Amino acid sequence: MQIAAAPIAPARSLSAYRRPLLIALGAAAVVGLVLTALPGAYDAVRGGLSRLPDAALGWIALALAFEALSFFGHIVLFRTVFSTRSARVGMGASYEITMAGHAATRLVGAAGAGGIALTVWALRRAGMATQTIAARMAGFMVLLYAFYAVSVAVVGIGLATGLFPGGGSEALTLVPGLVAVGVVVAVLTAALVAPKLPLAKTVGEGAREALSVLRHPRPGLLGGVMWWAFDIAVLWACFHAFGVTLPIAIIVLGYFLGLVGNALPFLGSVGGVDGGMIAALVALGAPPALTVAAVIVYRLISCWLPALPGAAAVVQLRRRASGWDALSGSVRASS
Repeated sequence: MQIAAAPIAPARSLSAYRRPLLIALGAAAVVGLVLTALPGAYDAVRGGLSRLPDAALGWIALALAFEALSFFGHIVLFRTVFSTRSARVGMGASYEITMAGHAATRLVGAAGAGGIALTVWALRRAGMATQTIAARMAGFMVLLYAFYAVSVAVVGIGLATGLFPGGGSEALTLVPGLVAVGVVVAVLTAALVAPKLPLAKTVGEGAREALSVLRHPRPGLLGGVMWWAFDIAVLWACFHAFGVTLPIAIIVLGYFLGLVGNALPFLGSVGGVDGGMIAALVALGAPPALTVAAVIVYRLISCWLPALPGAAAVVQLRRRASGWDALSGSVRASS
């Protein structure tokens, strides 16, 4: 009697392992670059880890309060930009979308794409038209990151010219400052001339949307300033938790230079933001070991801790979206 051979399970394609492998290799490369490029980096990391238990709890509590205020600013700005007569986006929905989007951004390593996708999904369920969502999302991002570009320009050029105390090489002060000025000019140019290139067209539409919002200023627009200012204050408080006092201009510039690592498609931008921020701050004169400790605590408070209420907000947002669907269905049935 011939025995039938057991079916052989198809082998997984190598492409299935490509993404996690690239993430692992990229994170390892960033860590390796930091450890080898900075003089004494290994000792700095080891020394920084050993100093973590020495953090002053009072400063850590203040950092937590600053982070709460930072997210409150983001929520207020979100509601200011996206609340319309057609979309039922109040403070509760703004909180859930903001926190859930943060969790998606941190846990879906795609350079922020996870948070954007979740926000678009929620706004569509809230009743906002796709075209309106695209315009307002672009305007929201321009409003949010305008503070980023202007701050780098002012602080970078200010440090390079001696206007602000702290100093630093021209490569870390003047060059980023001039690049930021170029970005601001490019965005305004895109808004005025409306070029046909897809990216420039999107940026131009976002800039025009942002300018239209600014023509009718509302207190909620200060939420964008709160988002950045209080998050920088978290880093400032984390340095003080380890007894380090730095010129505020150094903290601001090191903070923004480090955030360039958010563009890396890693889980929570691990390695990119951490390593970039540590490298920038040390190059600007911060003590290496204590900078490692301060940035680690800052990232725990700013990046990973808010992901916990963010995960709960995902569940809350799904329930709210179901309520929106039920309300829309009852309106259609009665019309």
